[in-house]
Amino acid sequence: MASRQDQRPPAASLLRLFALALAAAALSAGCARREFRLSGTVTVASILQHRLPQGNCVLFIVAKNQGDVPVAVQRIVNPQFPVKFSLGPDDLIIPDPPADTPLRIQVQMNSHGAVGTAKRGDLEGTHPNMAYPGDRRIHIVIDRQI
Repeated sequence: MASRQDQRPPAASLLRLFALALAAAALSAGCARREFRLSGTVTVASILQHRLPQGNCVLFIVAKNQGDVPVAVQRIVNPQFPVKFSLGPDDLIIPDPPADTPLRIQVQMNSHGAVGTAKRGDLEGTHPNMAYPGDRRIHIVIDRQI
């Protein structure tokens, strides 16, 4: 007496193999996708060196999309300049931004600890060009005081 599996038509076996192949391809595509990364250095313009807070300050590195929506934020307490930064998956606010998303990279430094809320005396800088996920060697100069 034949088992139930032996009575299965060959087309069903082929469909099962096809489904397994699709699942394996999807899994490998997910592993091959590049993780979000941006890295570089933040410096301070010489004219503002004497205006740096002497303690209890926070440096925020913010990557925003073209709609001015923050995509990733990193917070560095009491930075020592020049500061090297690396934005990665843990810094994302919006999950999995497309690799071709142009981003504006800004820095804000203040002693009140709130990002996006500029107050008199806060220091700022913006990368002059658009950046893209995967870019390295981004150099931002803090060159403005509010």
